[in-house]
Amino acid sequence: MRYLPQRDRARGASLRHKDAPIAGLSLAGERLGEPVRFRRGRARRCGSVGDIVIEKSQRLIVIDVDGLRRDVFRTSLAAGDLPNVARIVGGREERSACHVDALSTAPSITFAAQASIFTGQHPGRHGIAGNESFDRLGRISSGHPRHFGFDVGYTLAVDDAVRVFSAGLASQLLSSETPTLYEIASANDMTSAVAYNMYARGADAWLPPDIVEIARFTKGKRVLGLEAGQYDSGMLDRLIAHLDAGNRPDLLTAYFMGLDHHSHAHGPASQPAYLRDVVDPQIGRLLDALEMRGMLAGALFALVSDHGQIEVVPDDHHSIRLGFPFDRELGHLFAALGLDVHDLPGEDPACDAVMGLNGGLAHVYLQHRAARWANPPRYADDVLPVAEAFHQMNKSGKYEESLRGSLDLILVRDAEREGWQGEYRIYLGGGQTQPFGDYLAAHPELGYADPANRIRLAASALTGDLILAANGRAGYYFGAPTTGVHGGLLPAESEAVLTFAYPGGSSQEIARLRETVAGIVADRCAAEGNREPSVADMVPAALALLGM
Repeated sequence: MRYLPQRDRARGASLRHKDAPIAGLSLAGERLGEPVRFRRGRARRCGSVGDIVIEKSQRLIVIDVDGLRRDVFRTSLAAGDLPNVARIVGGREERSACHVDALSTAPSITFAAQASIFTGQHPGRHGIAGNESFDRLGRISSGHPRHFGFDVGYTLAVDDAVRVFSAGLASQLLSSETPTLYEIASANDMTSAVAYNMYARGADAWLPPDIVEIARFTKGKRVLGLEAGQYDSGMLDRLIAHLDAGNRPDLLTAYFMGLDHHSHAHGPASQPAYLRDVVDPQIGRLLDALEMRGMLAGALFALVSDHGQIEVVPDDHHSIRLGFPFDRELGHLFAALGLDVHDLPGEDPACDAVMGLNGGLAHVYLQHRAARWANPPRYADDVLPVAEAFHQMNKSGKYEESLRGSLDLILVRDAEREGWQGEYRIYLGGGQTQPFGDYLAAHPELGYADPANRIRLAASALTGDLILAANGRAGYYFGAPTTGVHGGLLPAESEAVLTFAYPGGSSQEIARLRETVAGIVADRCAAEGNREPSVADMVPAALALLGM
C-alpha cells in the first residue's frame, strides 16, 4: 500500500531558493538567496501522486537537531561556519537545497513538535499536547485519567521520563490512528533505523539511549553529569555500530539533543558556536560513516529542528511553578478556589485540577466537579472561575503577588458546548471573552508567529480547558529556572529548520525537488485554514519526493 499525501490548495508559505524561480510562484525579491513567497492561488506541482521526483534516490536521511533556531542555522551556513552541512546542501550557495520557513507546534516544545515531525500531523491529531500533559480519557491507561511528565517536570514524574526510552511511552501515547513515517516506510518496503529519538513506532531498529546515560545527561551535575557533546557522540557511536553490524536502512534518523540542552543552560546566544564547534563536526562524522559504507550516493536529506529558543531570566521570580515541595506559587490560586491541584507524584486523578507546564505555554485541566474527568467541565461553574482567578492574579497580583504581569494570554474553551476541539477564546475578565483572531488584530505588538492557527490545530481532549501564555518578552516562563526557554508563540522560539537537500542531484532534479516541496507545503497550508508552513510538513514533502 502507498500513503497518499493530502492534496489541498495553495497558500502563502516561504521557500528559499538558489537557482531559477519556481514555476507558478512569484518572487518577493530578485537578489540571490531572497525567499520565494507563495501567494494564494494554485502552485504547479511536478507530476502526480506516485511520481518519483528524484530518480536515483533510494534512501532518506533525517538529521534532527533539537532546539536549533532557524536564524542561527541559516546565518551560520551563509557565513561558511558549517562545512559539513555545506556538503549536504551544495555549499554556501545551497545549490542542492530547499528551505521551508516552518513553524513549530503549540506549544513549541520537544515531544509535541517531534511527534508532528515524524507523523506529518498536528498535535490535535497525533495526541501529544506537550512535554507535560494530562490524558483525562485514559487512552492508554484502561480509562483511568493520567498525567504525563515526559521531561520529569514539576511533579518529579521520574517514571515517565525513564519509560520514554525504556518502554516507548511517548510512542504509546501517540494516536494509533496517526501513522508514523516509519510505519509508512515499512508499508512501502523500506527499512528504517532511529537513533535516540523518542518516536520510533514502526521502525525496524530503535536505538534508544541507555537509561543511565539519559539520566546523567538530563539531571546529572558536574562529575555525575554528561556533557551535551558527549551525549550526541554516544548517539553516533550506537548508530555507526548498527551500520557496522551490516545494517543498511533505507530510512535513517539521527537525533541530536545536545544543542537544545546546552542552549537551555547557556542561553540561545551560545547556539552559533555550539553548532559550529560541536554539531557540524558530528554531522561530518555521520557523513563520513555513510560514505565509507556506500550509503551517501543518491541519498535524500531532511535537516530539521523542532523549535527555537528565547533567552529568559534564570531566577525564581520569572519561573512560574506550582512549587512542589516548597514555594507553592500557582498552588495558592487553586487553594483559594477550594481546588486540589495535582502537585504530587501519582496524585492524579484524585484532584480537581491538573497543570501541564510547557515553557512558554501551560495547559490547565479542570474536572467537572459534579461528574468525572471524562466529562467536559461546566463552562460557567468550573472554567470561568479559574480563568477569572488567573486574570486577577495577572492584573493585580491577587493570590500571588510575584506573578503580577507574568502572563500574556489567558485562553478558554467551552468544551461543554463545543467539544474538545472547540474554539479557544481570549479571556478578558468579568466573564467576557473575545475571538482569538480579533484580539490579535487589535494587539499587533504581541508579534506572535501564526498563533491562532497553531492553537486551533493543537486542540484536543489532551489540551487544557485553559491555555496560559507566559510573558516571554519580560522573561517569564513555566518551569524551573533556566536561561533558554521555548514552548511559547514568539517567533524566535517558534521558527524551526526544515531543509531538504539532494547532494548528488542534477539541476533538473533540484528544480523538481523545490517545485514539489513548494506544492505540497502550499496545498496543505491552504487546506488547513491558511496556516503558515509547519514542521508537520516534513513527512508529506519527503514522501512525495520519494514517490510515495
